[in-house]
Amino acid sequence: MNVTKNPAIASLEPGNLCSRLYSELYSQFFNAQERKDAEHPWGVEEGDGVSIRLHNAAYGFAYAIAGAVDGGGEGGNGGILLEYLRRDGSDMTGMFRANYGFEAGQENKALLQTYLYPDSAGIRFNEDIDVWGGIRLAGERVIGYDPDRNTLELSAGIVDLGAGSLKSTGCIVVGDSGTGVAITPSGITIGDNAVYHRGNANLPAIDWAMKDASVAGSLAVSGGVTLSGPLKALHGAELGTGGRTMMILREDDALMNGHLSLGWGYGIRIDGYTVLGRTGGSDIMLGGAGGDLLLGGAYTNRVRLLSPITDTDGDYTLLTPYGGAHFPDSLTVRHNYGEALLSSYRVDSADEGVVIHKRLRFGDPRGAYLCAQNNGVSLKSFFEYTEYGTSHRVDQDTIVRYGASTSLLAPKYRTVGSLIIETQADSVLFDKPVEAKRHLGIAGSLTRLAAGTLFFTDDIRLAASADGIKHHGNARFLGDIGSELFSPGFAGGGWAIQRNPTTGNIAATVDELTVRKRMRIYELEIQRASVTDGALWISHSCRGDSVKKVK
Repeated sequence: MNVTKNPAIASLEPGNLCSRLYSELYSQFFNAQERKDAEHPWGVEEGDGVSIRLHNAAYGFAYAIAGAVDGGGEGGNGGILLEYLRRDGSDMTGMFRANYGFEAGQENKALLQTYLYPDSAGIRFNEDIDVWGGIRLAGERVIGYDPDRNTLELSAGIVDLGAGSLKSTGCIVVGDSGTGVAITPSGITIGDNAVYHRGNANLPAIDWAMKDASVAGSLAVSGGVTLSGPLKALHGAELGTGGRTMMILREDDALMNGHLSLGWGYGIRIDGYTVLGRTGGSDIMLGGAGGDLLLGGAYTNRVRLLSPITDTDGDYTLLTPYGGAHFPDSLTVRHNYGEALLSSYRVDSADEGVVIHKRLRFGDPRGAYLCAQNNGVSLKSFFEYTEYGTSHRVDQDTIVRYGASTSLLAPKYRTVGSLIIETQADSVLFDKPVEAKRHLGIAGSLTRLAAGTLFFTDDIRLAASADGIKHHGNARFLGDIGSELFSPGFAGGGWAIQRNPTTGNIAATVDELTVRKRMRIYELEIQRASVTDGALWISHSCRGDSVKKVK
């Protein structure tokens, strides 16, 4: 069965209501179907029977809806949307809305338009507005016209023109005619009285008599001025004599072009205090007005002292023009408003001096310094070394102070003091000889080195003799002893008493040995025996208690 497209579709007028409804309905119907492709061979495509039926169905719906809207259907005169205006013109019986723009005119010419900008919206009239009544703003009738009197009426409380101007070639009347203010191109009158201004009053031949006057410009007087009251010049003044300006009063200062002479007993005062004046004779006093006296300022290069500064009695010079400073009373030194670093003190003539409160640096602000610590003087410094290519700094501290003596040689019945040196260093190195008048000792021990004697105790000591050393006390040697040069054997030289490291035996080698009394030998080994003027006896056991000479 062949399906044909409704021929009425081709005759639709583009843009009318039925055409727009038909196009929209067909697009919705067609897009709701499955499209024909390789996987959907049963789908719909444009021009097949299904699409033709969709065209006819869309037209049927559109025709029915459009007919109901414009009243052209078979159901009677008028549709369900009878109150809407028809495109080809009709009368509206309901509310008219155009919330998305509106334009109205005559003979295809726009006379009224709505507009919308990002920051404003409104209605634009492109031609004249003919209003036969008044104009209301915010519910109030503010503009009206009386044709009988040819008068425009403004009923607002205040008319603010902003930065605009009001121009008129006629007359402006404020109040009633004859009593009010009238402004015309020829002048200003108040109640028929002319207002004087520069054009009709500022003339040399006109005299003025007034109670008060305010001059906005310059006031030039060619004659004399006599004042019976105070003269006020609050916005500057120039004073002088002989045509020469000697004083200028400006906004923040008074400029003098001449000398200011002060008589004896007079001067310059601030807040009732004399800050500059002659106190008597040739003395000049410079002081503050109840506050500090400041010399110099932001634009002062330097304050130069041309005369010495003395104390209040003039007895002592405190500061000379060339930098000599004397402080007969006291001295306190601070840095950047910190704590006191140096000050002088005096108890009496025997006890006076200078106090270093913090550190006394040497060289530069990072150098070694002295300071008080533990009732002594501390020397703080550092040393640097390089290890594996890296520099290291080690801080050290040495304190010199006094304390009670703990020496074993100190007197037993009274307390004496010792000079104590405490240091963080591991050792003390002297690159010059060290001498003491009495002895050098070890703290807490009797060991000491005196002139010619090394004491270990009072009884055990080494003392110098005329040709050697005296040894007081037992001597114990943990190693070998001998001459400076020694070689063993019969043909050797020197002497030694040595311990054999293998056997542990002690061997003595000397050239001769003399025993005055008894010599005990557990084993005797003789390389050679020699007897002079006698005989040599060797027996198993023999002892002689006495010897008698036989004739």
